[in-house]
Amino acid sequence: MPIHRFQDLSSRRLDPYRNLRTTNLTRLSGQFIAESKPLVKRLVDSGLRIDSFLIDEKYLDEAIEWLPGETDLFVVPGALVSELIGFSFHRGYLACGIRSPLLMPTPEVWQANPDWMGVMLIGVQDPENMGSIFRTCAALGISEVLIGPECVDPFARRVLRVSMGNAFKLKLFDGTGMLPLIEACNAKGIESIAASLEDPSQELSSFSVAGPTLVLFGNEAHGLPPQVQAVVSRRVRIDMELGTDSLNVSVAAGIILHNLRRGCYRKS
Repeated sequence: MPIHRFQDLSSRRLDPYRNLRTTNLTRLSGQFIAESKPLVKRLVDSGLRIDSFLIDEKYLDEAIEWLPGETDLFVVPGALVSELIGFSFHRGYLACGIRSPLLMPTPEVWQANPDWMGVMLIGVQDPENMGSIFRTCAALGISEVLIGPECVDPFARRVLRVSMGNAFKLKLFDGTGMLPLIEACNAKGIESIAASLEDPSQELSSFSVAGPTLVLFGNEAHGLPPQVQAVVSRRVRIDMELGTDSLNVSVAAGIILHNLRRGCYRKS
């Protein structure tokens, strides 16, 4: 394993980890950062490419027992790790991963599986909401997620952290061409279902699905755009009590996807 020890933080090799609170490796950089041992381990297990690891020096003996030997390992004293990344950090492990490009959608493949279910996110801007939705999708066996326009970076640090690394298990597709994509799914017999409080919508307890399904969730404040709601096959809603007017999008996604995926209301 190529081990590189640093006492001086000026090295350009440390730049991917520098000032993480105020900078972010965007989609254009081709990289992303994973924080904490559990997250780094899930990144290693995912098979995604990794540029380097950075660890607190006190974890070195432990790290060389399980980190892949062909990847650069940067070792920094604990106090300097916090100084480098720009905030107090006691989780010991970070990694710089290499992004794969978003996949191109394949409705013709999805239609062949009658049990296929995918999720499309449009305008989901809060990293914690996206991370929670990713975690729910993984838990329910929904492996294909389409990232539509105006969404937060799916590899942002907070997205990965809240997803508990489950983002690494998913296939992420480019959903920026949302309207033609929805129409293509409809044409292939993939039912598109919008989570929406707008009429006409059907309450979840009486809602059923059969065949391949794409479920859409929208912006935290404004929901799905009207032009999207106009082209979907159907709309589903969760009726609420005690004067509650809406649910957090990640909570709503968890409720709706659990009911549809687990077959509570699925047609036989």
